[in-house]
Amino acid sequence: MMKDSTEVPEGVYSCKIGHFTIVAHDPSSALMVKLFRKLSTYRTLFSFFKLACRLSKEEFFRRSLRTVERLFCADEVFFIDTHTSFSSRGESLSLDEIKRKYPKIHIRELKNRLYLVVARERELDEEEDLFCRKFLELAESLNERWHFKEDIHRMKEALKEHSRLVEIQKEHIKRMRIIYYVSQAMRSVYDPNNLYRVILLSLVSERAFNFDRAVLLKKNDATNSLEVVSALGGETRQEHEELKRYLRRRTLRYTDLVQFLREEALTFSFETSFSERLKRRRFYYRGHPIFERVVLRKSTVRVSRDILRKMGYEAEDVLEALRSESFVVFPLLGRWDTLGAVVVDNKFSERPITDLDLDVLKLFSESAGLALENAINYEDLKRKTLDLQRQNELVEKLKNFSESILESLEAAIITLDRDGRITEWNKKSEVLFGYRKEQVLGKRLKNLPGFEEIGAIAESVMEEHEPVFLNFYKFQEKYFNVRFSPLRNTKTQLLEGVIITIDDVTELYRYEEERKKKERLSILGEMTARVAHEIRNPITIIGGFVKRMRKHIDDPETLKKYVDIITGELSRLEGIVREILEYSKEEQILEFSEFNLNELIKEVYVLFEEKLREMNIDFFFETDNEDLRVKADRSRIKQVLINLVQNAIEATGENGKIKIKSEDVYNVARVSVWNSGPPIPEELKEKIFSPFFTTKTQGTGLGLPICRKIVEDEHGGKIWVENTEGGVMFIFEIPKTPGKEVRE
Repeated sequence: MMKDSTEVPEGVYSCKIGHFTIVAHDPSSALMVKLFRKLSTYRTLFSFFKLACRLSKEEFFRRSLRTVERLFCADEVFFIDTHTSFSSRGESLSLDEIKRKYPKIHIRELKNRLYLVVARERELDEEEDLFCRKFLELAESLNERWHFKEDIHRMKEALKEHSRLVEIQKEHIKRMRIIYYVSQAMRSVYDPNNLYRVILLSLVSERAFNFDRAVLLKKNDATNSLEVVSALGGETRQEHEELKRYLRRRTLRYTDLVQFLREEALTFSFETSFSERLKRRRFYYRGHPIFERVVLRKSTVRVSRDILRKMGYEAEDVLEALRSESFVVFPLLGRWDTLGAVVVDNKFSERPITDLDLDVLKLFSESAGLALENAINYEDLKRKTLDLQRQNELVEKLKNFSESILESLEAAIITLDRDGRITEWNKKSEVLFGYRKEQVLGKRLKNLPGFEEIGAIAESVMEEHEPVFLNFYKFQEKYFNVRFSPLRNTKTQLLEGVIITIDDVTELYRYEEERKKKERLSILGEMTARVAHEIRNPITIIGGFVKRMRKHIDDPETLKKYVDIITGELSRLEGIVREILEYSKEEQILEFSEFNLNELIKEVYVLFEEKLREMNIDFFFETDNEDLRVKADRSRIKQVLINLVQNAIEATGENGKIKIKSEDVYNVARVSVWNSGPPIPEELKEKIFSPFFTTKTQGTGLGLPICRKIVEDEHGGKIWVENTEGGVMFIFEIPKTPGKEVRE
């Protein structure tokens, strides 16, 4: 036996085993060497088999390949199977990577799946080649064994995992069944206070979630706080055990959990020092390290001793209240908002709160929150229903009262909707107009015979949104005061229709006419005295000048002067008589025709144009409707305009201003005559329309009374005077249609 470095003699048999060379000098010795080498090969393979029985696959290949490397005097030996690669030096290389690393390698394979790669310069001899094949066969058989062991190990692990999952699944099913029963109990309770007790009982009862203690808090939006509603649990271990024993005895009375929770919630009462101490406690959740996450973020928070230590003084209020260093806080979630929170712990049993407990509490928080929201909504709905019932009774009473008032009124009441259809027609309307309520409801007012004009006025009121009043409106053979008022919704102020109030004033109209006759007779007596006074002055003057004429009968110039004076006095006397006759006429036949009021105003201006120019008076005219047409006695209205313009000229004097303005106001035409003269004292505003009252040195004082008679008595209008800034304004209105007075 020689080392590798020793030169082998010629003519001898030799073979290499590891780093040694065995040399035989005769045939029998050579046969012995060959047998020794084979024996070494199988002994090595057998040692590999024993090695595989006690080592893992990775450790086996690491050791065996190192042995092969020494045995073959190789640089490195690799074993490659389908999925893995092993090396005598711990490397894991692919076949291509091995080829790149070593220029000379020898590869032996088995079934195109297993490869033994020897990296060395010298070729493999027959014995080494046999060793490689046997090693690959051994590796194949060992692979099958290792796969079988791995499969058995995996099956054991899978069975263990399956058993664990089955237990978890059983626990999940148990918890889900509890949630189902608890949810069923909560859904059947509609009183919030009873529901609070159901929630607490389900959390603490051993038959349900079996926590040691539970605290229920209600959210107060006004103060941004959580207020303790109720708590269930013990302050000491003794109280805790007494509570659990009590609940255990109570659960034995019931066949199922739903019945226990539902019925016990009605009568349950077990006060402890823990529940007494927490009564009326309040926690402000904004900025709080625990409750802000629960309320605002809707998160379930598990608190431990380490977490409390990190929170520090910010969580002292919770720590002081619970006196526990491990607990869970979860929200009561409604559809849109957090309604409250619940705190649970296992202070006395010290049972850890698991992830499964957290998952169950998350499901329970939604179910309990929705049940609480439904209970609160039910209470609110019940209260609102009672309020609505009381309101309906009140509305019915008010409706009956209103109907009684409507039916008892002496005035006819008609209401219309926005389409002009009748919605109310009281008893007085039936009596006055002969239509029963059932006949007219829902019909358009202007489609009823005789109501065409009233219906049209009602439509104009809806368009203009302003009230209208008809004074002494003649309908058939009677006279009525008719008021049109917009009907508005009290809340939205939107127009919903029109209320028409109709008063029968036929007797009042007749009385008023009789009163006017008597007033005229009274005025006539006063007028007689005034007439005598007014006529006496011109007659006295005429008589005096007639006597003078006798004395100067031979003086033509003097006679002519006296004749002119007498003629002027006679003209004045004729004017006085004419105005007296004009005013004293009881009735006058009027000729109504349709004409443009603006054109009439322009005609009157032409009459005074020369005089206005002489007195240097500025004249203005304005109108909001160029075609302001009225149906009236044209000559009488012209006389009114003449009187008012004449008075304006006299009042303003030279260098003054006069302004006439015409307006189209609903169903009336309004004319105002303004002058820049001095204002009229308040005490004289009404007197100036009385007969024979005048503030001028000349005149009968009948001009304005005649205007009032024409406007008000003959045309059913109105005339009045107003002091304005810088002057006086006389205003009169006349209906566009004869016989009607329309005012705001």
